[in-house]
Amino acid sequence: MESVIVLWSAAAAAAMVLAVLCGLMWLMDRRDTASLMLCILGISTAAAAYVELGLMHARTPEEFGAWIRWYHLPLFPALVAQVFFVHFYLESSTKWLMWGVVLTRSFIFIANFLLQPNYHFSSIESVHFVSVLGAQVSAIEHAVPRRGLQSIAVLSLLLLFLYVMSAAVRCWRKGGAEQRRRALAVGLAEGLPMLLTILYGQLVIFGVLGGPISNIPWFLGALLIMGYVSVHDFVLSRRARLEAAELRSQLAQIERINLLGRLASALSHELSQPMSAMSLNLGAALKRLKQAPPDTAELAAILNDVDNDNDRAIDIIKRIRQLFKQRAIELNPIRVEDAVKNAVSLAEAEAKAKSVALQLGIPPGLPLVSGDSIHLSQVLLNLLMNGIQAVQSRPADARQIVIEARADLAKGEVEVCVRDSGPGVPGTIVHRIFDPLFTTKPEGMGMGLAISHTIIEAHGGRLWVGKDAGQEGAAFHFTLRAA
Repeated sequence: MESVIVLWSAAAAAAMVLAVLCGLMWLMDRRDTASLMLCILGISTAAAAYVELGLMHARTPEEFGAWIRWYHLPLFPALVAQVFFVHFYLESSTKWLMWGVVLTRSFIFIANFLLQPNYHFSSIESVHFVSVLGAQVSAIEHAVPRRGLQSIAVLSLLLLFLYVMSAAVRCWRKGGAEQRRRALAVGLAEGLPMLLTILYGQLVIFGVLGGPISNIPWFLGALLIMGYVSVHDFVLSRRARLEAAELRSQLAQIERINLLGRLASALSHELSQPMSAMSLNLGAALKRLKQAPPDTAELAAILNDVDNDNDRAIDIIKRIRQLFKQRAIELNPIRVEDAVKNAVSLAEAEAKAKSVALQLGIPPGLPLVSGDSIHLSQVLLNLLMNGIQAVQSRPADARQIVIEARADLAKGEVEVCVRDSGPGVPGTIVHRIFDPLFTTKPEGMGMGLAISHTIIEAHGGRLWVGKDAGQEGAAFHFTLRAA
């Protein structure tokens, strides 16, 4: 018996290791539901191995029947996890087959605990011992199967086989090396092992074969193959995400430079004001110094003005330099109003030059959000510049952009809205405005909104456009997760 215990224990340990690995993959990326399903399958396989050892150690028909009864506890989640793994991994499953399997297995699971001694047998009269790997294990000798109910169990397993095979075929037909690789992996992991296990199980239940009841070869084989391809895909997708993040960072920097190019005239005008003021004040100070005696109080006031103008110029240059920096997104707890004020300070000169009124509707006490202030300022600046351009068709006294924010404590997020009084986004193009290289402006690159969309998604939020009830123009909304 020791060899069987060692082998089944090793299978349980391997299943748990794979379960932990797949669970960690899911924790690193909550969208990877297929890894979560493999984690559930791994835990269920380990539990099934323990129950099967109990079956092999059973000495009486009553004990054997009780172990079969409890075997359904790991069996049900193992089968359902395989169903949903195929659904999430291949993304080409047949829904009615999927729910057919889930419903029939749910019926079997419930009925199993309502019937004595279990779902499969109305009575187990005797057990005997058979040799497996040189060890003596318990198996059914004489029993009365529930033929009517057993046909439902067979039907559920056949539906599962058809479901897996149809999903694999549909995935294969999509074309592409990646889809065919996935279809082949699932077909090999599930198809043949499942069919052989179904056939073996029914022969044991109806007394044709006298071997022990076991699904471990099927479960563990499926788990090993599907775990391998899932880890392989995870490593590849992780690398692809890193490359995409690097690309997004480079594109974001290009778009920031483009934004500053559009702001160049207004920013140079804004910078020239403190520089001119400093020049005039220094000239006045030199004149006062030539007086005898010099008016020290007036000189101090002049130098104080020079210092203030110098600080103003340094602040403008500092904001410009921040936007020029190339950096990846770094999420930290920040205040939404800080990012808004930074963007407004950069766009304010352009807004004044184009006779556009900027209004802020940011309530006090908003929760901190998880974000990158530079990248969020870029998103807001892009929306403001688009709004400034959009309202140029309106009379000068009707050009208005409003920036609002509100907290949604139930969802744990903050929503920001940039609304303009322009003509709005035509319904014919509203579904395309976030597409890369799509633009309606002759001088536009078509990347501003696309990059803004990816930046907000990288923050775990959403960016969309609409027209608020009772309001003119376009309203761009985006959400940020509370820190």
